[in-house]
Amino acid sequence: MAVLAALAAPLAPTVARAHSYKLGDIAVGHIWASAPESGEGVAVYGPILNRGDGAAQLTGASTPAAEQVRIRMATEGEEHWVDSIDLEPGKPLALAPWRQHLWLTDVKRELKEGDAFELLLDFGQAGTLTVQVEIEPEGGH
Repeated sequence: MAVLAALAAPLAPTVARAHSYKLGDIAVGHIWASAPESGEGVAVYGPILNRGDGAAQLTGASTPAAEQVRIRMATEGEEHWVDSIDLEPGKPLALAPWRQHLWLTDVKRELKEGDAFELLLDFGQAGTLTVQVEIEPEGGH
């Protein structure tokens, strides 16, 4: 039975390709975005955890897929732009629509469900980390 399961596993459909990344004490989970509406920016979401004892920050990001990546804060229907996100030790942070997340503007190519692109996360003194952003349906998260 175990042999049959092992042989069938590669044939099973894959719903989403999960990724996780590590930079020192900083762990980054599955990073995703939904396909943008025509002419809109792209919001990028996902979990980040500072596993260290000291403070850390996400100070920015960049991607070849867009001209600009900024940190957007959405509160009570208004958007604000911030320079960094504090990552408290041991406290998970989710980049999400209702709090801080990354916002790509002037996207250089059409992004649709199933596409992916690289994103370089800048954690200041901790260094940089390249992650893969998957374009997925928003309802699946």
